[in-house]
Amino acid sequence: MPEIDWSNDQLRTFLTVLRSGDAFNRGVDVDQDERDRFLAQVQRRIVPEIRARVLAEVGATLDPCGVAAIVLEVLEDNTWGAERTWLMVTEDPWGYLTEFVAAEIRKAYRKALHRTADDKTLKGIEQASNRRAIDAGGDAADAA
Repeated sequence: MPEIDWSNDQLRTFLTVLRSGDAFNRGVDVDQDERDRFLAQVQRRIVPEIRARVLAEVGATLDPCGVAAIVLEVLEDNTWGAERTWLMVTEDPWGYLTEFVAAEIRKAYRKALHRTADDKTLKGIEQASNRRAIDAGGDAADAA
């Protein structure tokens, strides 16, 4: 039997329960079965859209299970922030969650890509240069 999509109110209830843990034990009241049901909802409702957006915007392909795990982590990390407040009041919490997580993934991609590009550039400079070439370049610049 196919699973029925959660309503906006069911998502809000999950968010409330997720937040019900104290500041040091966030999410202690959400059992594993409920987390699994939430992840199944995420896999069906928002993972395809997040994957399509990230692919179109930055050209990166994403693992669907990894995306679902990140959605849960983003919610856990933002249980007390403005993002959680907006999720509770917006008329389209699933849409907002999709956009919010896609933006977080894009930021992480750009940050990771930037580091990788910098590392490759530095490695290339190191390989293309030797100490004598660097010293000669410095001396030539001082003479000019």
